[in-house]
Amino acid sequence: MPDRNVTAADVRSVLRAAGYTLLQVQPRLEKLSSLRPDVLAWAANADGDLAPWAVVEVKSGRLKRPELALPGLARSRDVMGTVDHYAVVNGEWFKADRGVRSLEPVDGPTPPEYGVRGLLTDEELATSLLVQRLWYEADRLRDSGAHAGDAFPSRTVLAETEQSGIELPDGGLLPVQPDVLWRAKRAALIEFASRGSSESSSHPVIASAVAALVEQRVAGTVLDPFCGTGSFLWAVLDRAARLDIPARFVGYEINPRLAGLAASIGNGAPLPVTIDEADAFATEFVGADVIITAPPLRVRSSDHQTLLDGSRTTDGDVAAVDKSLRALKAGGRAVFHVASWFTSSDRYASYRTFLANEFHVAALIGLPRGAMAGTAGTSVLMTIDKKEPAETFVAQLGEDWENQLEPEGAALSAALAFIDPAAAPRGLGQS
Repeated sequence: MPDRNVTAADVRSVLRAAGYTLLQVQPRLEKLSSLRPDVLAWAANADGDLAPWAVVEVKSGRLKRPELALPGLARSRDVMGTVDHYAVVNGEWFKADRGVRSLEPVDGPTPPEYGVRGLLTDEELATSLLVQRLWYEADRLRDSGAHAGDAFPSRTVLAETEQSGIELPDGGLLPVQPDVLWRAKRAALIEFASRGSSESSSHPVIASAVAALVEQRVAGTVLDPFCGTGSFLWAVLDRAARLDIPARFVGYEINPRLAGLAASIGNGAPLPVTIDEADAFATEFVGADVIITAPPLRVRSSDHQTLLDGSRTTDGDVAAVDKSLRALKAGGRAVFHVASWFTSSDRYASYRTFLANEFHVAALIGLPRGAMAGTAGTSVLMTIDKKEPAETFVAQLGEDWENQLEPEGAALSAALAFIDPAAAPRGLGQS
């Protein structure tokens, strides 16, 4: 007699007996929040890649009919590309036809056609699974009493595993192609950070624009002294790796959890990465050929900092820029994402005059509200070269700033043509 109390856990046991080893119960996939199949089974496809293969919907009750599962099964097929689709109604198994239009009784699930060994190569799907994992751990952290603003999970969530893959909440490991995993980790952390008011991760368009602005100078050491989760570093590193540009990447971050997450991503990077948990204001920076950073806002130093112009201050906004420029090598380039008050407030007028007389302030690109993480204020992308002073490219962008800063955007293209007019394209600004 059929078991009317069959559960998703029971179904998972049956699927394991059929040969499936990687199973998820009601997975929550990012950007697919309305799709929560009762059980999802992974297996290799014809190309040997790991992919979502079988979906099971579980129904129970006297009036439950198998056909009620068809809409959900069809949506799983359309969204995830699953191959086998089942309904388990009061303990009885039914399998859908290829068109997912009808169901026929079966004894149980069909064993995976191409086995279960393979690597996930779908970057978007890997990103979704990592975001799910990050939220799972963040919820656990909040439930333990952590402050909501400090809800970033520990580095272990994105840590390297013995086999390249994603650890699922139920303890399983989803094998992932290494380069896909590296990019997915970055994308997942950006997506996770975008849900809150954290300053720890910059907007992807900003990170891409910063990478474009330094493209002609990438070599040697690339430094972000206030790296957060590493958005700027990864944007430059990813493209440098594709173009086989030799460089090493260094970041400092005072928050232990953020430093750990950045280090976890860096461990899987295709170029050398060092992330140090350190207070940048109290750390001697390495000499850098390129500096890319979004310094923290409204920070006060515990001690007076002596600036390059000889003045002293506890103002972290100006001290962060000054300390970074001290580490910049001759001929190097720095790009800062700073609040607009740095370029407009009378408070910083004398220091701006010093910069204009001692460095080449190559570009100032004004941005509207919403472009800088963690604040509702306006901001500026400021490009400074360590060489003789010269003219400055100036632009003020409006609500279409994202389009303007895309790889082929008008503002970014104009800025690049101005700051590096004679440079042969290296392609680093292209996505």
